[in-house]
Amino acid sequence: MRQRNFDSSKITGISLGDFYADGDKCFEAQFASMRLHGYEQTPMYGYASCGAWEFGGEIGFPYGKGQGAPFVKKHPVVTIEDIEKLEVPDFDRELPGGYKIADRVAARCSELGMPVTIQIGSNFTAASVVADTSEFLTWLLMEPKAVHLLLDKVSDLFINALDYFANKYGSESLLPFDGGPSESNNMISPQMFEEFAYPYMKKVHTHAKELGVNAVLMHPCADQNLNLPYYAKLREDMGWSGKYFWLFGPETPIKDQIKAFGNHDIICGNINLPLFLSSSYDEVMELCRQNIEEGINSPSGFILSPECEFPVNAAPVKVMAMVDAAEKYGRYE
Repeated sequence: MRQRNFDSSKITGISLGDFYADGDKCFEAQFASMRLHGYEQTPMYGYASCGAWEFGGEIGFPYGKGQGAPFVKKHPVVTIEDIEKLEVPDFDRELPGGYKIADRVAARCSELGMPVTIQIGSNFTAASVVADTSEFLTWLLMEPKAVHLLLDKVSDLFINALDYFANKYGSESLLPFDGGPSESNNMISPQMFEEFAYPYMKKVHTHAKELGVNAVLMHPCADQNLNLPYYAKLREDMGWSGKYFWLFGPETPIKDQIKAFGNHDIICGNINLPLFLSSSYDEVMELCRQNIEEGINSPSGFILSPECEFPVNAAPVKVMAMVDAAEKYGRYE
């Protein structure tokens, strides 16, 4: 069972702000939660607004009421002219932004022989927070050349991250993750995905392949059904024989994921997050049973999982329900 559990901060008694601001506390909370509940998941560090801080902007950590993740306080790109002046961090000196924290989590994982999970995407979502988000979406239509330049610089950030972590921990130990909501079909058309998202995703993933990375966790958020053909052809276009772990939202049925990726890749479950808040232990057990039933015959394997980060305010007993369901319904004959 895969479980990235941000209620893990409760396990060690730290605040959610400290969970994101301190790499050691982040690792210890996730590792303690993993051991307490009995699931298997290498601790990882990342957040949806990755990019802004790394390029010199400002973020806030979730210390306030109702805050669930780091958020952008100051975008480094506000005007088209800012894109030209934007410098790509080179990782040769102090690591940029959240990668300092991610490196500490990675070091603790490496010490225990666990995979090192780092954020390498999505390029499109990162670009949409490096720039003022509303301006970025307008520029897709009005200033496409500038958007391509920004996306290329974001790609170079992620390539530099791959080089740093592969050199330090070994490419065979890396499990990079890529994903975001801004390229969903709630936001852009599949034609825009093809023009603005796909080429830069392919650029970064090709570099990962060239480094010898064997697996990548993919987490396309929200409704990405019309983008499935582009995700499916990514492996073929790169000539890659490694494994993707696909974690889509509940908008994408597991049967469609198996059809698109099942012959090569691992499919992850996609239980709708609000149901962990509103459902009882028994109801979560049933949701998990249904999820496992849909995915257990995936040719290359299936991992039970929520659709995204486990809700911060969900009771820990809901995690127990997932583990219990995996034990009860997820055994292969």
